[in-house]
Amino acid sequence: MPREIYPVVVKATAIEQIKNGQPLLYKELFQKSNHLKEAGALLRLTTEDKEYLATGYFGKQEKGLGWLLSTDEIQEIDDVFFKEKIEVALDRRDAFFENELIDTFRVFNGSGDGIGGLTIDCFDHHYLITFENEGIYSFKQEIVSALESLIHFKSIYEKRAFQVDGQPVKGDDFLAGERGDFPEVLEENSLPLLYHLDAGMRTGLDINQRDLRAIVKQHATGQNVLNLFSDTGTLTAAALLGGALETTSVDFSTRSRNKTIEQLELHQLDPAAQTILVQDAFDYIDQADKKTRFDFVIVHPPALVKTQARHFRAEVDLPALIQQTIHMTHRGGLLLITTDCQLFDQQRFMKMVEQAFKKLRQTYEIVWESSSLEDFPEHPSMKEAERKAVLVRRK
Repeated sequence: MPREIYPVVVKATAIEQIKNGQPLLYKELFQKSNHLKEAGALLRLTTEDKEYLATGYFGKQEKGLGWLLSTDEIQEIDDVFFKEKIEVALDRRDAFFENELIDTFRVFNGSGDGIGGLTIDCFDHHYLITFENEGIYSFKQEIVSALESLIHFKSIYEKRAFQVDGQPVKGDDFLAGERGDFPEVLEENSLPLLYHLDAGMRTGLDINQRDLRAIVKQHATGQNVLNLFSDTGTLTAAALLGGALETTSVDFSTRSRNKTIEQLELHQLDPAAQTILVQDAFDYIDQADKKTRFDFVIVHPPALVKTQARHFRAEVDLPALIQQTIHMTHRGGLLLITTDCQLFDQQRFMKMVEQAFKKLRQTYEIVWESSSLEDFPEHPSMKEAERKAVLVRRK
């Protein structure tokens, strides 16, 4: 059945953005968009005079209506298109495939590799395709076929990071190959880590924290470490393997505690010798007294929290949160601040850190600042999508 094609007129003020390959398509770019209905339909973007500008697809995702795919009018959006895009992405990551010290990395990173809404991760030759909106999911057959034809794999799984009519899309995540016996163990720079591809949306391992685990392990020797919003505890494990004296991990979910225990036991570390709290990390911070001090504090808050008890937006509230964690860090101690919020770039993030210290009349030195991960390329116009992180020492 032929795919629906919607004509879309781009506002005169947005024409140059589209010509320059602006990947995220949102309603403010168009004269009108209320005629867009079918997820996965192609969008033919033109000027008011019907001059062709680009081809995209319709798939609602956060603030966007879809993603740009090509500025070539004769380009067919078919099996060949997806295979070529994925093949180029694989070639860009030759160094990762050849690196025996790293079993997990990102193979395809959305708009940074030319197809917004799509990510593909490698977990020791198990591959995970994440479809971030209903529109890109409509191309599932083409994408899976392309991947199968290009790689040697143990298995291929999928995650559907979107809802239809307010409900998750149910189904088996397993797509091809042989099912993994999860949880399985992989190696990351000589650090064994557990992961699970067949247990809901979470894998238990954030692969974009690879450099964070390395930096924590490097600087944790002899430290009393606090890991806030600790999730599955991989940073806690990295700290202990780096020689930390003791750790405190705080996260609101029982799942987080259980995963942290699993990670520690994998390394023959005694979880009972560490403090693992099932508590809202925001509450832990609010309730900390003046005696609650650590040598090394790690804080990785969510981008957005909206409950009856608490509203937190990283783009607004992060500086105040940093101020609180500064108070929890010994003078001369280390503070690792990181966020996945996609509403600001690294430069603004660094200004937030500066603002927090300045507000408290405190000084600091930068020990390490994150840079773009080679397997997580971003489109030049979407630098705010990069994960932000900095390690500072409180003076």
